[in-house]
Amino acid sequence: MAMDATTTVVLAAGLVGFLVAPVLNVLIDRVPSRVPLHGEREGETAVPVSWLGIPAQPWLLRAGRPAQGPLPRRWLAVELVTVAAFATMAVQYPSLELIPLLVLTASLITVSVIDLQLLRIPDRITFPTLALALPLLLAISWYRGDLGPFKAALAGSVGYFLLLFLPHVVYPRGMGFGDVKLALLMGLYLGWLGWTSLYPVVGPMRLVLYALMLGCAFGVVFGLVAQIVTRTWGAFPFGPALALGCYVVLLGAVGLRG
Repeated sequence: MAMDATTTVVLAAGLVGFLVAPVLNVLIDRVPSRVPLHGEREGETAVPVSWLGIPAQPWLLRAGRPAQGPLPRRWLAVELVTVAAFATMAVQYPSLELIPLLVLTASLITVSVIDLQLLRIPDRITFPTLALALPLLLAISWYRGDLGPFKAALAGSVGYFLLLFLPHVVYPRGMGFGDVKLALLMGLYLGWLGWTSLYPVVGPMRLVLYALMLGCAFGVVFGLVAQIVTRTWGAFPFGPALALGCYVVLLGAVGLRG
């Protein structure tokens, strides 16, 4: 039986995720330390392989165990999560919109893992993704013959930034500036998918608020679990909760914006 178009796109997205995830592992390991992405690094179990000149740290393709010793299980987790997240996004958006959404998904996974490990979100991930997303969203809006969604994307980006910037000013320890800058990127997509001709302003901001509320809810749960498990009461990463809230709202954007 021949596969329908949506199934083909979902499988293709999963395959792309399988290939992208090892690259994300390199970014997670090396970008925060500002070390070269290629070549050997002291303390690493395995030297990154080169895929058409792009460094990658695959776990599954090495069966988790190269000659030097067992690979970090975190690499496997990143691979599995990326494949699942890419395929799930493709179920909802099996069309041209999927391309920039996969760019965002890869970025959210990367910054979330880094934030979990180091309690910070590198600009070297957020800003390049933003620079890539802007022309992609503009090109698709132009191709569709309507720049309304792109204008809504800019409004969503600024709106989400301001919503997190104010808490940052009031209590910087509770809302890091890395989270605020990440809001520029998340708001861009939320505004883009939230736009409708009937609700050109309310629609985008509605998705931004949904994502923020959901992210705060996830943050409370994550924070309590982390503090109970570690038995420490202090700072915890908020970026992963915001990223998950954004991802969930984007998956349901078609129904929520109505």
